[in-house]
Amino acid sequence: MAKAAQGEKKNILTSFLTLLHSKDNINIHNVRISRLKYMLIFPLAPVFANMQGALFSDSIRLFGLDAMTLMGSAYCVGAGALFALTNAKNMASISRMFAIATAAAFVPWIMMAESQWSLLLAILFMFGLGGCAACASFAYTFALNNTERLLGAAAISFFFALNQLDSGLSIISGFFDKTYLMALVAGTCICLFLYKTSDFPTAENRPKATLNPALKLTLYFFVAHYFVEIFYTYLPGASALGAMVANGAVGISVVCLAIALQFITKRSIWNMCNLFFIAMICTYALYFMPEGSVLRSAARFIHGFEQMGYIAAYYLLGCVFKKHGDFRIFKLCLVTILPVSMISYMIPGAISAYAPTLLPLAATLTSGAVFIVFILMSPAYSKHLFYADWSDDFFCVDMVESAQKVKPSNGLEGLRLSPREKEIAALLLYGRSSKEIAGELGITTNTVNFHIKNLHKKLNISNRSELFARFSVPALLPDKKE
Repeated sequence: MAKAAQGEKKNILTSFLTLLHSKDNINIHNVRISRLKYMLIFPLAPVFANMQGALFSDSIRLFGLDAMTLMGSAYCVGAGALFALTNAKNMASISRMFAIATAAAFVPWIMMAESQWSLLLAILFMFGLGGCAACASFAYTFALNNTERLLGAAAISFFFALNQLDSGLSIISGFFDKTYLMALVAGTCICLFLYKTSDFPTAENRPKATLNPALKLTLYFFVAHYFVEIFYTYLPGASALGAMVANGAVGISVVCLAIALQFITKRSIWNMCNLFFIAMICTYALYFMPEGSVLRSAARFIHGFEQMGYIAAYYLLGCVFKKHGDFRIFKLCLVTILPVSMISYMIPGAISAYAPTLLPLAATLTSGAVFIVFILMSPAYSKHLFYADWSDDFFCVDMVESAQKVKPSNGLEGLRLSPREKEIAALLLYGRSSKEIAGELGITTNTVNFHIKNLHKKLNISNRSELFARFSVPALLPDKKE
């Protein structure tokens, strides 16, 4: 029993260290101007879910709940309820309807003075906006490639951090918040009206998807990051001007750092996930320090790393759903998860109302618990996600279904080969060189050679000639150096 436990610990540590060195391949040249509407539409809508604290004072309440809790909950419910009406074929028309209804609620609300009636109108607006965001998330997932998806996720964080910074500095006073909101609503509506159903046909046409381990692991981080981050909004002083300046300034810097991690070092999104959890635990732990102390003030700067959580969650979820999901499974997850996300508002909201002194403790324990679970699942993340047999798609322009370009012969079945190894074996049997295979599959030559090495090991052969002999296929090209 002790040896088994020791082996399990070693496996977790080995997987964690291996994942720290995993890499992606993001290239700015892969950005398409024609997809700009899908890169912007998703970032525009979720900004509102994080701005309601600056638009209503704590004195405006309904049913004993504050405006932030009610508007955030309406956003989540709207995203799930309204998206339930859509399918891939009517997505463009439904999104236009959402845009019109949302704008219709927004215009009178933004012109009203703060009151319970304005809060009711704001709740309706946020409900409709949730539907817009749901449609936008679909396009973000299925219409973009990897680089576009990363930059789109980074834009979410940048827009939010920019608003925090300006609100804290009070450069344009309260005028900026409303003007900024109007600009974002206008941008959201314009992008939704530019939707084209022809831009995301793969979601409808691919074979029926299942909720496989890769999707489950991705969903875990997405939900976990949301539960961890939302506690901060309810902490005392989180909406103070100094805290907003600290969050905004550091947040903008963190967005730049995240982009650098991907474009320069090529480090995988796994590193962002860990940085997010560590930063949030440090933030909440420092809230046990006395108000006004240097360490308590430092917490508000460290919290700027929340932006890494947003970027990692949206990017990873989009990539994995593009690879393994379809419209049905995407819709099922969204309709289920977003309404459930109301709990992430309700729990800290209730603690803040009835036991505010326990909020830092609850935030620290929640963050620590979900991070420990995340680390314990390192072997699963390695096996099913970052080092799965399809993980080299992170080095491609986009996430694509494997083994679609060629049909391996029946002789390749039953040999314990992965889908990618079958695909490469078939191309080798067709006479392709390693360089040609790399170009055809959109992966590096080194990755091709890595799969060829595994292929030789599993088939107990040492070169291409033996591969041809194994399957009784004449050598179409001279044997090349792998």
